Amino acid sequence: MPEPARRLLCARHPHLGLVAALRRHPELRGEAVIVWGAPELRLPVLAASAAAAATGVAPGQPLRQAQQLCPQAAFVSVDGDDVERLRAAVATALGSLSPAVEVGEEECCCDLSGSHAAHPDEGRWAAAIARALMETLDGELPAIGVGSTRFVARMAALVSEPRHVRRVPAGGEAAFLAPLPLAMLPVDPAIGARLAALGLDCIGAVANLSPVELQRQFGPEGLVLHRHCRGTDEGGLAVDAGPRRAVERVVLDGAAADLEVLRFTTHRCAMDLGDSLHRRGLMAVAVALVLELEEAPPLRVEAHPPLPAGNAAELWTAVLALLGELRPQAPVSAIRLEAELRVAAARQADLWRGGDAEREQVLAAATRLQRRYGETALRRPRLALDPGDLPERRFRWEAPVPAAAMGDAVVAAGRTHV
Repeated sequence: MPEPARRLLCARHPHLGLVAALRRHPELRGEAVIVWGAPELRLPVLAASAAAAATGVAPGQPLRQAQQLCPQAAFVSVDGDDVERLRAAVATALGSLSPAVEVGEEECCCDLSGSHAAHPDEGRWAAAIARALMETLDGELPAIGVGSTRFVARMAALVSEPRHVRRVPAGGEAAFLAPLPLAMLPVDPAIGARLAALGLDCIGAVANLSPVELQRQFGPEGLVLHRHCRGTDEGGLAVDAGPRRAVERVVLDGAAADLEVLRFTTHRCAMDLGDSLHRRGLMAVAVALVLELEEAPPLRVEAHPPLPAGNAAELWTAVLALLGELRPQAPVSAIRLEAELRVAAARQADLWRGGDAEREQVLAAATRLQRRYGETALRRPRLALDPGDLPERRFRWEAPVPAAAMGDAVVAAGRTHV
C-alpha cells in the first residue's frame, strides 16, 4: 500500500517571549515593546512588538542600537518559565489537531500527512490550527504555509500574510521557490555572498546548477543547498514528546471518612480529568491519587496503568485500583488526582479493550483508515454459508464499502495503525 504524501504546515506567530511579556504587562499592549534577555547576561534583542519593529528594531540587534532606533520603547526582560509554560500550552493545543507538532520561538510546524477525522480537507485543517494558535497566543490569525517539505512550508509561511494560508501543491515546489531572493535561504552569510558574487540573484538560479557544481564550490553544504533550492529536503519535525502533568483537585464540603463519599468524589475527579484528556488528545501514562487529611500528612499512591488512559472510563479504571490501596486513618479534607501525560500516539485498535471494542469506536477507526489509505484498505467479513472444516473458510470477505455503512465487524487489511 503506498504511503500517503507528506504534507507539512508552518505557522509564523509572535515570539513566545513577547506574548509572555504582554501577558505579564497587559498595559503595554499596542505600545513599542522590546524583549531582551536577563540584564546580567547582556543579551541582544530577542523580540519586538509591531510598533517597535516599525522603527527598524529587529531581533539580534544590540540593545544600544535598539534604544537609539526606538527611544520611546519599553524594555522587558524575558521570563524563561513563562515562555516554557506558553510553549507547553501551544504544544497541547496543536497536539489535539496534528499527530506531530514542533513548537519554536516564532514558528510552529505540524504534520498534515494523510487526513484527519475532524478535518478531512487540508485547507480546513490548516484553518483549525490557525484558530488554535490565535486563541492560545492571544493574537490574530498567523501566517501559514503548507508544502511537501519543511523548507517549502516555511518559505510559504514567510511570503504569506497574517490571516492567510499559502499552499504549495505537490510537484510545484521548484516553481514556487524559483523567484524567491537568495536572502531567504538558510545558509551561512559567506555562502550567500559567494552565490551573489557568481551572479545568481534568486533561488531558481541556484537550483539550475548541478549538485556536483555546488559541492565543488561549498563542499557537503552544497548538496544540502541544492536540495533546499529544488524543494526536496527531507527534514522532519523535532516532536515535543516531553512529559506534561495535569492535576484535578476537589475540596470536600467538610472532612469525610465515609468510603462511599470518597469513592464518589474520586470518580468525579477521574471523569473531569479524563474528559479533558480526551478533548486535548493526551493520554495519562502515570497516575497518582492523593488524599489530603485533617491534621495528618497526606496519603499518596501512584502507578503506571497497563495501557495509557486517554478518556474518562480508562482513567477511572486506573484510579479505582489506587483508591483500594489507601486506608485513611483520619478524615479526608480534599482529594487530588495527578497524571503524567503524553500526546496520544497512533496505535492498533484492541478489540479486547473496553473502549476500543465499542461499535462507534470501531467505525470511527475504520473511517480514519479509509480517509487516509483509501476504501480498499478495508474488507467486510460475512459468515460463510458452508464453512467446511477449515477455520479460514468460516468467513468470506466482501468488496470494500464506506466505513459508515459497515456492520458490527470491521477488519483492517494488513497491520495498519489507527
